[in-house]
Amino acid sequence: MMGQMAKERRNEPNHRRPRTGRRRRPAGTVRPARLTAESVLLGLLTGILVVAPWTSPGYLLLLDWVAGPHQALSPGLYGLDPAALDALPYRLFTHAIRQLAGAGATSWLMILAFFPIAAGGVSALAGGGRWRRHPAALFVCLNPFVVERIQAGHVPFLLSVALLCAMAASARHARTRGHWFAARPAGWYALAVSSAAHAAWLGATILVLIMLLPRPRLRDLVRTAIVIVATGGVYTYAAVVVSSAILTIDVSREDLEVYATYPGSAGLLTSVATLRGFWRGASDSSPAVALGLVPGLILVVAVLGGLGRLCRREPAAGVPLTAVTVSGLLLGMGVHGPLGSAYRAAFDHLPLFEAMREQQKWVALAMIGYAVGVGVSAEALAGALRDSHHPVLRAGARLSAPALIGMYVTVGASLLWGLGGSVQVSHYPRAWYAADQIMGTGDESVLFLPWHQYQPFAFTATRSVATPARAFFRRPVLSSDAAELGPVRSNSVSQRMAYLDRVIATGAAGSFGQLIAPLGVRYVALSKERETDAYAWLSRQRDLRPVLTTGELDVYQVVAEGTGRVVSARAGDLTAALGWAADGRLGSEAVLSGVGDGVVPSAGSGGLRRMSSTRWRVEAGAPGWVVVPEEWSANWMAGDQVTRPTVAGTVAVRAGSRSFTVQYTPWRWLRVGLLVSVLSLAVLTISGLVEHRREFYPGLRRRLAGSGRSGAGAGSRRCRAGSGRSSWW
Repeated sequence: MMGQMAKERRNEPNHRRPRTGRRRRPAGTVRPARLTAESVLLGLLTGILVVAPWTSPGYLLLLDWVAGPHQALSPGLYGLDPAALDALPYRLFTHAIRQLAGAGATSWLMILAFFPIAAGGVSALAGGGRWRRHPAALFVCLNPFVVERIQAGHVPFLLSVALLCAMAASARHARTRGHWFAARPAGWYALAVSSAAHAAWLGATILVLIMLLPRPRLRDLVRTAIVIVATGGVYTYAAVVVSSAILTIDVSREDLEVYATYPGSAGLLTSVATLRGFWRGASDSSPAVALGLVPGLILVVAVLGGLGRLCRREPAAGVPLTAVTVSGLLLGMGVHGPLGSAYRAAFDHLPLFEAMREQQKWVALAMIGYAVGVGVSAEALAGALRDSHHPVLRAGARLSAPALIGMYVTVGASLLWGLGGSVQVSHYPRAWYAADQIMGTGDESVLFLPWHQYQPFAFTATRSVATPARAFFRRPVLSSDAAELGPVRSNSVSQRMAYLDRVIATGAAGSFGQLIAPLGVRYVALSKERETDAYAWLSRQRDLRPVLTTGELDVYQVVAEGTGRVVSARAGDLTAALGWAADGRLGSEAVLSGVGDGVVPSAGSGGLRRMSSTRWRVEAGAPGWVVVPEEWSANWMAGDQVTRPTVAGTVAVRAGSRSFTVQYTPWRWLRVGLLVSVLSLAVLTISGLVEHRREFYPGLRRRLAGSGRSGAGAGSRRCRAGSGRSSWW
């Protein structure tokens, strides 16, 4: 009888009330998010070890990344700098950080940001457990590509690559879930594109390959198209740039040769396969990282083995990642690789493809695929060491694991602690501070010499960097924008820069001050590093007055005038102006092509005041010509007054005696476009966060609504337990 009752109890359904105590979380619910967070912390720690020496007092000066005590917002925000019209939302954000943290701290904070973002994105993209995620996250932080780009100072580009890692993870997740629209990929893509224009092409390649492979569905096509189109809103301001005919840099086919991937001594394929090939590889600013034969082979074998294993076991993840990697390698070889002809054709015919003139930037795609491949190989090695009972496999794993670790150590030695200790923060000389005190503030500018865009300084340990005068002095600075790269001396379309190129080359024959006065130059600063003798003619100019002479920097004050109400104009070209200056017959008058009137030489000037970055006020005065020291553009308008370019490349206005305003008209629409771009970025980012919250906390309202019923505690805990079903990305 008792046995029969026991048997019946065993067969009865379990109607016991659920326990309100702690429940075991379902396997795999919180784990992905937790592992991603661990990878983020690993990336943050790696980044701290990289930038730690740069946190000391001073300024970080790299090839294209300089900082100084008076770093101002780029004129490109207003459409006035052709070389700084891209990534305006990023430039605004960086300027805001600079105002809060200071220029010195911002220079290393932006570099630090790359590491946790990239590590978290690659971790989510790789998936799997710790032995896959963390090695992948560590590799995306420690590899030759990152070393080269940090030393080159390509911080915005690196940050965009980190954001693309997260975009790739969210795009793959969206395809897995089969949504018609996914906000998170659009948000990450928009953030990447707003940081660097190159991310538009790199990100589109990733999105298209994830859409196509292994087998595309209609909803994949629709989702990807919506993501790309929605992201285009971030560059709404570019439509204003195009419609207003705002000047941009001049990129030609010669740039493809100048910025071609550097093959190195081992050849193009080897350089690209080991994630190297930055075009300045033979210059004095080339990074000192070289994997060598053995670490390079280990890297390639680990990547091939890892991606092959991923394609076999997880084809939905492995196939598109392999395609991304191969695409990055082939396109990264550029015009001298297998796709050279196609690359040139794309450069000639695809809109905006000029952004990819530096072909090695495509290797960023391979870097992402490499990271996942290395992570999968590390996971396989860990599994073989732990579980394999085959002596040959175990022995192979024991030999391979130290080799893989050695590869990390090799790259880490070139990157950690300030690029292996090769780059320290710089301290500007005392003479620079003294010069800034003498020149003070004002609308009139400083002409900085030597006349090079990139040059070495003693305070940078003779490393070539972008001339940092604009970041240091409080006054506006005119410095060369000529890269001086063989057949491509400059990509500039600035008439002022072309004018100064020739005037400086001739030495001005005694009236240099009068020739540069129409540019609004009040001071000339000469850094006495290595070309002092080449600029000895400055001391012989009759219209330059020395105000500071040191062993590091000389400063001259321009005593000539050439802006404001100059009244008269003289017809001529640059050659004629140089001749008049040499003979002492050039005054403040405007030198125009084919137009001239009034008494010359003129002594008139003044009556001009800057009201904002895009507006000048001309006070009432003698009728005649007015010279405004801005880069010539037909977009500078003065009501119904006639405007013309001067030979110096500035704006001349034929004016009456009444006061009037000269303003840069595209700004009224450019600021609207910029506002729309920023709002688009904000909407996509917030939409991504909302989408993440809805997926991360499924059924939260329903569970909270039932919290008053019996078992509510268990329900809320179940909600929390299910909160990790999706990655953060």
